[in-house]
Amino acid sequence: MLRALCLSLFLFACTGSAAVRAAPAGDAAVQAAMALPDELRRMLPADVVNRRIDDANRAQALIDFMIADDGLALRYQEQPTLGIAESFVQRRVNCLSFTMMFIAMARASGIKAFAQASDDALSMRMQDGTLFRATHVNAGVLIDGEHYSVDVGWRGVAAGRKPRRISDARTVALLHNNHAVEHLLQGESAAAAQAIAAALALDAGSATLWSNAGVVHARAGRRDEAERAYLRAIALQRDHIGALANLVGFHRAGGNAVQLALYDKRLQRAQALDPFSQFLIGQSRAEAGIPADAIAHYRRAIRMLPDEPQFHRSLADAYESIGDPVAATRARDRALRLEAKQDAERGIREVDPPGPG
Repeated sequence: MLRALCLSLFLFACTGSAAVRAAPAGDAAVQAAMALPDELRRMLPADVVNRRIDDANRAQALIDFMIADDGLALRYQEQPTLGIAESFVQRRVNCLSFTMMFIAMARASGIKAFAQASDDALSMRMQDGTLFRATHVNAGVLIDGEHYSVDVGWRGVAAGRKPRRISDARTVALLHNNHAVEHLLQGESAAAAQAIAAALALDAGSATLWSNAGVVHARAGRRDEAERAYLRAIALQRDHIGALANLVGFHRAGGNAVQLALYDKRLQRAQALDPFSQFLIGQSRAEAGIPADAIAHYRRAIRMLPDEPQFHRSLADAYESIGDPVAATRARDRALRLEAKQDAERGIREVDPPGPG
């Protein structure tokens, strides 16, 4: 099952696009990116814009409008990351575009809304020698002095989930960051360089963006620029797993054993506290035919993030490999229960897969 998760994607890689130069940025660019199209403004339902209705009910009505088949009927699509106007036309969102669209409509209706981000990873995957790590963005709203969250994955407004509030400039920087990632996936190195430069122009204090800029440089064979970007990232965030992983790969490729050992030790310390890192290590142990080691890493991942179905599924497979069907069934049943819970809570359905032919 593909979950409705996405957002601030950041790359970890060891290989190597055009030079990254500062792009012009300012309030006007941010305002334009966060603007609500006039046609969409005119479509806002009365129970959303009527300020005599309390904000909690108006926020819920806005979510219903975005999701319902007789409203916008938005559908989840991980990539590409669309801006507000494009999302409106195509009726396709991921969590970043959903968040931006909700904020724009909420503000137009007089509801106090803002973006918020989590530093925790929500998924990781390897592709073409690059490690992709996804974090999450959603919307926050203030209702009668209380903080609530609105998410592409939920049907309603939820209390008690309080990730870090981020500015509009940082939100738009994440949009450019996702574009950079997507351009790299398509082999469009010059476009990736432009996108990550636009992101840095809005948020030069982000370790993730600097790590990604290093990947863009590395893809072009610009090793010196790549190293400087990775070092800038860990200067901003000492335990940034992406930048540390990139530095390990950089020094492994360069044959610098001293620096390799230094950064590898730091990376291992950071990975020990990260559930998705433990999961990926477990996968590598399973692929190497060492299921007992894989189980140990999967269990560490589960202790840190117990509600991730993929962890339990892989744990079940590893238990099967060592001939423990009872433990395998228990882990697989847990995965099924978690998947069912996620399906029940999910607010926006995924784009229907194409039919045959």
